[in-house]
Amino acid sequence: MTELAENPYSAPESNLEKPLHSGDMSVFPRFSTWAVFGLSIITFGIYAAYWLYSRTNKLNSITDNKISQGFITTALVLYAASILVQFAPFIIGFESVATLMSISPLISLAVFVVWIVWAFKFRNRLNEITNSAGKPTWAGPILTFFFQTFYLSYKVNQNIDVQKSLNS
Repeated sequence: MTELAENPYSAPESNLEKPLHSGDMSVFPRFSTWAVFGLSIITFGIYAAYWLYSRTNKLNSITDNKISQGFITTALVLYAASILVQFAPFIIGFESVATLMSISPLISLAVFVVWIVWAFKFRNRLNEITNSAGKPTWAGPILTFFFQTFYLSYKVNQNIDVQKSLNS
C-alpha cells in the first residue's frame, strides 16, 4: 500500500534544494573583504573565526574532500579557550590567574598553528574546486600564511566574480 493510500490528506513531499556540483561558487555569499576586516577589528577577531567557520561549511557542501568537523570543532574550542584565558584576569581577578597566565602562551601558540592549518586546508579545497592552478584566482601560500581569513575572503570573492562574468 502506498503512502498516499494510507493518508490521502497528507501534503506532497518534494526536495526543493538545488543540487550542488563541485566548483559551484553560488553557495558563497559575496561579502566585501574590507567588511570582513572591519568586523574582525570591531569584534576582536571573533568575526574572522565566524567567517572561516561558515565558509568552511559552505565549501564542504560542494567538495568531496571535506575538512573534518572534528578539526573545525577543535580549532573553535582552542580559539574560545584562548579568548577566555586572555580575559580571565578581568573575570576572576588578577590575584588568582598566575597558572592561567603561564599556560596562555601555549594556548596562543596552539591556536596560531591550528588557525594556519585551517586556512591552508580551506585554501587547498578552494583551489581544488575552482581549478585555479596557473590562473589569477589561485590562492597562494605566502599570502594565505600572512593574511589568512582576509586573503581567503578576497579569493572567494574573486572566484565569485569570475564565475559571474563567465555565466553572463
